[in-house]
Amino acid sequence: MQTRYPIRAVAKITGLGLDTLRAWERRYQAVMPERSGRGRQYGGAQIDRLLLLCQLVQRGHAIGGIASLTDQELKNLLTEQHGEAIPAPGPAADIFAPVLSALDRFDSTRAGDELSRLAAVLAPRDLVYQVVVPLMQEVGTRWHDDTLSIAQEHLVSQMLRNLLGGMMRLLRPANPTMKMILATPAGESHEFGILAAAMLVSIAGIEPVYLGPDLPASEISQSAERISARVILLGITMTNEHTTQEVKAIAAAMPEASELWLGGEGRGDLDRARLGRRTVLLRDLPDLEDTSRRWRNL
Repeated sequence: MQTRYPIRAVAKITGLGLDTLRAWERRYQAVMPERSGRGRQYGGAQIDRLLLLCQLVQRGHAIGGIASLTDQELKNLLTEQHGEAIPAPGPAADIFAPVLSALDRFDSTRAGDELSRLAAVLAPRDLVYQVVVPLMQEVGTRWHDDTLSIAQEHLVSQMLRNLLGGMMRLLRPANPTMKMILATPAGESHEFGILAAAMLVSIAGIEPVYLGPDLPASEISQSAERISARVILLGITMTNEHTTQEVKAIAAAMPEASELWLGGEGRGDLDRARLGRRTVLLRDLPDLEDTSRRWRNL
């Protein structure tokens, strides 16, 4: 399914004002976004086209004279008349590029401000799938390639925890009746997955209790007992004997009425038979959303 972007997000990506975007559509049919109950929705190809048009207008072309050209004709015009190769735009990456730029400078304040601006223009679910998840993937890739330090990865985690706190305050039901604990077992330090999961279950109307990464089994199970959590969701990126023993200890000590859900790349390597209780394996974040909705409606 193609990602769609609301007009405010497109304005941020392209640098074009809202009135300009509407005028280019209404007067010149430069792009024709889809309409939904949430307003104009732009696809990636339409954003690429707007970026091309914007470059040409900035170089002196009238929008009325170029709006009817094909994408290839726009590229040819820019290359032939201005001697420039056209980089392939990346709309999704462009959205959070300012965040990464600030992160490169260790400017956590600016990076946090950029995330806050995106949170203001995107619907909460779109924020998770179009910004948070791709940002986490990019950070993971850069960390693996040694182009991002552990300190910078921690900065991103802190920003996303702050973002989660804001979303929870905004979306929390007045009288929540269902609570879900989210954590990673001892020895598992990667928290990006459970951060995204906490945002999505919050959107689904469930109160997430985010405990964070690398927690001993006793802390997780005791917390579930104290708050009467209906579900404990554990993020697991890799499985070894230590992880298996930690998850087994959580399963043994957690409240009988609670369910154990496992997500992450390492979830499938666990021997569920050794856990001694019913366990739900989540394939991905959309599966988490579906399972949360079914569980909430029971």
